[in-house]
Amino acid sequence: MLLMSSQAHADTTPAPAARLADWYTRLVAQLSPEPDWAGASGVAASGIPGIGTLEELWLEATVNDQRRPTTALVLIHDGHAVWVAASDLEQWRISLPASEPLDHYGEPFYPLEPLGISSELDRRRSTLDLKVPAALFADTHLGGLGRERVALTPSSPGAFFNYDLSSTNSRGETRHSGLLEQGVFNGWGSGVNRLVVRAPPADDLPSIVRLDTQWRRDNPDNMRTLRLGDTTTLGTAWSGGVRFGGLQWGSNFTTRPQMVTLPLQSMAGEAALPSTVDLYVNDALRLRRDVPPGPFIIDEIPMITGQGQARLVVRDVLGREQLITQSFYTSARLLQPGLRSYSVELGTVRQDYGRESNAYGRALGTATYRAGVTHWLTTELHAQVLQDQQMAGLGGSWLLPFGGVMHAAYAASEADGRQGDLTTLGLQRQGWPLSVGVESQFASEDFMRLGMQQGRPLPRHQQSVFSSLSSAQLGSLSLSYTAQRFDSRDDIEIINLGYSKSLGSFGHLTLAALHFMANGETALRAGLSIPLGMPRTRASLSFSERGENRQGSMQIQRSLPVGRGVGYRVSAGLGDDDHHQASLGLQSDYQTYLLEASQRHGHTASRANVRGGAAWLGGNLFASRHIDRSFAVVQLPGFADVQVYADNQPVARTNRHGNALVPRLRAYEHNRIGIEQADLPLGAKVDSLEMQVAPYYRSGVALRFPVTHSRDALFRILLESGEPLPAGAVVENARGEHFAVGLRGEAFVTDLASTNRLRARWRGQACDFTLQVPEVEDVFLELGDVTCHGVTP
Repeated sequence: MLLMSSQAHADTTPAPAARLADWYTRLVAQLSPEPDWAGASGVAASGIPGIGTLEELWLEATVNDQRRPTTALVLIHDGHAVWVAASDLEQWRISLPASEPLDHYGEPFYPLEPLGISSELDRRRSTLDLKVPAALFADTHLGGLGRERVALTPSSPGAFFNYDLSSTNSRGETRHSGLLEQGVFNGWGSGVNRLVVRAPPADDLPSIVRLDTQWRRDNPDNMRTLRLGDTTTLGTAWSGGVRFGGLQWGSNFTTRPQMVTLPLQSMAGEAALPSTVDLYVNDALRLRRDVPPGPFIIDEIPMITGQGQARLVVRDVLGREQLITQSFYTSARLLQPGLRSYSVELGTVRQDYGRESNAYGRALGTATYRAGVTHWLTTELHAQVLQDQQMAGLGGSWLLPFGGVMHAAYAASEADGRQGDLTTLGLQRQGWPLSVGVESQFASEDFMRLGMQQGRPLPRHQQSVFSSLSSAQLGSLSLSYTAQRFDSRDDIEIINLGYSKSLGSFGHLTLAALHFMANGETALRAGLSIPLGMPRTRASLSFSERGENRQGSMQIQRSLPVGRGVGYRVSAGLGDDDHHQASLGLQSDYQTYLLEASQRHGHTASRANVRGGAAWLGGNLFASRHIDRSFAVVQLPGFADVQVYADNQPVARTNRHGNALVPRLRAYEHNRIGIEQADLPLGAKVDSLEMQVAPYYRSGVALRFPVTHSRDALFRILLESGEPLPAGAVVENARGEHFAVGLRGEAFVTDLASTNRLRARWRGQACDFTLQVPEVEDVFLELGDVTCHGVTP
């Protein structure tokens, strides 16, 4: 009996095979015709002198009252000291001590008592109950954000076209205008070209003006983007910017939306028993995980910018809770430690944008580099070179110990032989209930940067101070002060006071006061927005006063839905404002229409607008609403008028060919595209009603849903003798699927083609037959009798 027990233990213990064999051999050797039922056997120990004799026991172990599925061989010294094998400690996730182990037949053993582990041995039940402090368990790391990489859907070659056409009539004059956009895409990226068209031309402007032409190639693997053509410079808050034509290459974190660039926090705790951990950030549940006993660390806690508090609730299997709280502060100005961002630009400055198609000026070259040095320090460098003008500077952002971020920068420039400099310094603390900030900028008269014109210098000193106080019951109060000091023109000094309060179901109230210190003038404004209890419908009242001018308006608005529908807006002026306006909008699957009319000072104006698009993909042309993002073409061949959903919102219906275009998809993110099962015929075979797609930037993808027409038929199978196939036989198709045969040889087979080669099997016999299915729309067919030929054996 002892030998059988030893074998059973050996079969279920996940130790190495050599160790099992060694223990098994020693147990067999120690058996005698009259075994010692106390279970003890004296064995000489090796490895550490002076240990003496040890007692070997196979025991079922429990750790912190949690029963383990395996048994363990333990050593008992002096009748009470318990030694456990290193492999068992590792299996229980208990960290191995730094002390020298006992070598017992080639296996290291460690005593439990010096580790702080208490044990209770029950020889009668052959159990060992261990009480292990949580700190002795190996750490468990939990991913706070779960930022798995998104599997992108490759782009097929295609194109799209957008139009926004308007016709305006005012004072008896009619003008037409349009904004046209053409785009192409393939596996190498996407390109767009935008034009504005005017008829007749206004103010000596050309009738057609090219706005932007650009080719963009993204590399989400290393988060870089290459742009060729017209774009705007990237830089820092103090470097300025312009439109230019040329090359831009650098970091683009938007190609990995799941990537968080700002420094992230982590929280740690301990669990003595298996527990559930709930993470709350600013009282909102952000994470729930199950953790085993021991220390655990939550990396990369999802947070919002500004001040906040993370709260960790640890609840074990006995219902006991422990609470851990940690305050944090983070800012979008900071980068994670080790994260780098850069941009390089070469080209020529764009001039007269919107007025000239191909006006380019001075050559330029810029470079920007930002680096997260530590979790509290981010540095930035920027340089720009133009003909007869150069500028370079450096800056940094620091996370302050008491919360808040300080940022500073210094830049020096040289233009036409004159030198200048710029210094900025700011401090911002965003939190609840109080947020404050201050920023100062000092610029010399000769400082020049991108976007500036000769003779129009920056303010000599620019100062801004703001603060806000928020309360869930009292609302939000904000106060700001802005001042600009010039050497060659009048100074500007403004104080702005604002208040807003949610009135629940009664709406939202806003109050504002703007005081111009130069002339002592004050402007007042009040607004009230009221929901009317109907979807997308609100009423609003507004009033403003500045000097002797008092104006107001009353408006009712119903916004357009995401899918098909109607929207409208009606407003009437109050007080000194006699401006009246009305508009009506209509949105279909393919276009958005807008009719507007307004009247002011006795003059009436009207405007008609139509906005839409078209796409070409997979050899097919599709009409669509305006395509301003990525899109997908849903393909359901043979299934017309099926509702298509994007993230559970109805967006389109399939046309007579079974195709539908789904616009406004988020690039580089998962988009859930689904179809309505109720719109499919009963005979449809559906493998999936939903698919996920992650397209590239402004590109299209084809989604062929696994839905096919299924032909199902009932028929009777007869043998060549005229007798029906016996009940219990099976019919097998070419795909290896089996269908049972009932009484009188009747069989019901699904998913049939026009011509089907089938085989019947029963009691070691088989025969073959061909089943012809007519091309009809009936879901359920009765095909009568069919003869099965060539019975074998």
